[in-house]
Order: sequence, then structure tokens, then C-alpha cells
Amino acid sequence: MAQVNQQDWISAGLNQLRSEGPMAISGEKLARRLDVTRGSFYHHFRSMDDYVEKLMDEWESAHTHNPLQQVHASAKNAAAEMALLLEAAWNADGDLEIAVRQWAFSNDRVRLRVERVDATRLQHLRHLYGELVGDPEKGSKFGLIAYYGLLGAMHAWPRHGRDELRRIILEIQALLLTEL
Repeated sequence: MAQVNQQDWISAGLNQLRSEGPMAISGEKLARRLDVTRGSFYHHFRSMDDYVEKLMDEWESAHTHNPLQQVHASAKNAAAEMALLLEAAWNADGDLEIAVRQWAFSNDRVRLRVERVDATRLQHLRHLYGELVGDPEKGSKFGLIAYYGLLGAMHAWPRHGRDELRRIILEIQALLLTEL
């Protein structure tokens, strides 16, 4: 048997979620994936709800807060920040994003996190577009169009590869910027 820590459980959960979907998130299935007993799960987490909270902490941090902070810190202006955000968007882990959103339909804790992540991302995009166009109201609308366009492209069938997703995101961006 392997010896694992809390972060191993969280990483395994995100990988399990990405590859097998929300129904694969259980202490038993994760223990098998990690080759440990279920008792190890309860050594690291008080309950499945505690685990879900920590799993969503990791997802929210790694896929929203950290990228937004890194992009904002490294960009010299709004245009450079937008270019970096667009690159982050087409390089995002689309499979995990879709799995988390799918899980939100059946788990209220996850739904609340998705709502919070969407609010954070939208607030950032709306503000950034407002800076780019010099009009907060128009920027707010552009932020909605861009974000929902990305989410729609991620959920489209057949699934888009990274290059096609990049093309779609840049096409949406070009359409929005022609309005400038």
C-alpha cells in the first residue's frame, strides 16, 4: 500500500473527475485509484463534504484565482492582459471544466463554487473589456459575450481541439474588437 497525503487525494479526485466524471468521486473509488484503504480518506478528511470543499478550493484556486493574478501581475496594460487571458482560455483544462460544471447539476456545494468562479471570471472580464473600450457598460456586455462564447465552445460537439478552440476564441475577440 502506498502512503498518501491530503494533496494526493485532491489530485486523484481532480484526475478522476476529469477522466471519469462526477459519478467517479467516492472514497472507495479514489482509494482504489491511490491503492490505499478507505480509512486513509477519513484520516485526511472529516467527510465527503469536507473533501468536496477542499477539491473545489483547489479547482477554484488553480483554474481561476492563480491564473487571473499571474496574468494581471505580468501584463503591462489592459491589451496585454487580455492577450494573456485569451491564451490561458484556450490552454485551460476543458475536460475538467466540463466535468466540474456537470457535477454542479447534482451537487449544491459544487454548484455554489461554479457560480462563484463564474462571477469572479465575469467581473474580471467585464472590467477588463470596460478598460479596453473605455465604456464600462459596453465592456460588461463584451465580457458576457466572450465568456459565454468560450463556455459554449468548450461544450460543443464534436469536441474542439486546442487549435480549433483558439481559432474560435480569437474570432469572438476579433468581432468584439471591431466594435472598438
